[in-house]
Amino acid sequence: MIKLWFDLQLFAEEKTEPATPRRRQEARRKGQVARSPELNSALVLLAAVVFIYTVFPGLGWGFLSFASNTWQNLHQKDFDIPASSQWLWQIAAQAGRVVLPLFAVVLLVVLASNLAQVGFLLSGTPLKPSVQKINPLEGFKRMFSKKALVELFKSMLKLGGIAYVVYQSAEAALAWTLGHVGDDMANSLAAMGRLTFNTSLRVVIFLLLIGAADYVYQRFTYSRELRMSKQEIKEEFRQTEGDPQIRARIRERQRLLARRRMMHDVPQADVVIVNPVHLAIALKYDPAQAEAPVVVAKGQGYLAQKIKEIAGEHRVAIVEDPPLAQLLFPAVEIGDVIPPQFYQAVAEILAFVYRTQRRH
Repeated sequence: MIKLWFDLQLFAEEKTEPATPRRRQEARRKGQVARSPELNSALVLLAAVVFIYTVFPGLGWGFLSFASNTWQNLHQKDFDIPASSQWLWQIAAQAGRVVLPLFAVVLLVVLASNLAQVGFLLSGTPLKPSVQKINPLEGFKRMFSKKALVELFKSMLKLGGIAYVVYQSAEAALAWTLGHVGDDMANSLAAMGRLTFNTSLRVVIFLLLIGAADYVYQRFTYSRELRMSKQEIKEEFRQTEGDPQIRARIRERQRLLARRRMMHDVPQADVVIVNPVHLAIALKYDPAQAEAPVVVAKGQGYLAQKIKEIAGEHRVAIVEDPPLAQLLFPAVEIGDVIPPQFYQAVAEILAFVYRTQRRH
C-alpha cells in the first residue's frame, strides 16, 4: 500500500505537460527566453566580414591616404596647442569614418538577431543579486552540469572546425605561394586578400551552422525546462480562476459572445415584443422544435434598440405590449421556452402577426 502511494506521488510530480501560456509569460518576465548566443556571434561575424570586404577597403584607403599626406607634411606643421588639437581632431574624424560604420553594422545585426529570436524584451531580473550566484556549492554543480558539458562540446566543435578550415586555407596559401614566386607585390596582396576573405567566409558559414543548430537546441531545452506537472497545472488553474480580474474578463467575454449569437438569431424570430423604449424580447415558434415559443434574444436599453433595429431591417414583426414585456422580461432567459402563464398572451400576439403577414 505504501509503495502504491509513493509511485502515485512520483507520477503526479513528474513534469510531462507543456508549459501553459501563463508559465511562459512569467518566465519571459524573468528574462528566461530561448536565445542562442552562438547564432548572434555568427551573424555579427558574417556582417563584419562582408562589411570589411565590400565597404571597408574604400574607407581604409581614404584613411591611409590622409595619414600618408599628414606624415609627409608633418615638418610643415606648427605644433602649438590649437594646431595640435585640430590635427588630432582630424585624425580622430578620419578614423571614426572607418570604425563607426562597422560598429553601427554590428550593433544593428545584434539588435536584429535578438529581436528575431526573442522579440522586444526588457527585464531586470537577471541583474538582481542572488545568493545562488555566489554560492560555491551551486557554482560547483554548474561546472559539472549537463549544460556545462554541452557548452564544452560546442567549444570543442567550434575549435576543431575552425582549425580544420584554417589548416586547409594555409595549405592552399602555401601551394599558391610556391607557384607564384615571381609575381609582383600587388598581385600577391590581392590573392592573399581573396584567400583571407574566403577563409573568413567559410569559418563564418561553419559558425552559422553551429548557431542554427544551437538555436534549435536552446528552444528544445527551454520548452523542456518549462514543462509542468499535472498538479502544477491544476494549481495554476485554481489560482487563475480565483483571480477576480480574470473571472471578470471571462464573464465579459462570455457576455460578448452571447450578445453576438443573440443578435445573429434576431432575424429568425417571429415577433419582437417591446416596451416601446426600454425592453425587447424576440420570440420564435417552431412546433417541430418546442411546444411553445422560445426566447432567441432579449435586452434592455441599448440592446433593446439594437434588437429592434435588426428586426426592422429583416422585417420581423415588432409588437408593443408594455405590460407583457415587463412581466416576460425577468421571467425568461435566452433559449428558454416561455412559461405557461404567458401562453395565452403570446399566442394572441403570434396570431395577430401571422394574420398581418398573410394580408401582405
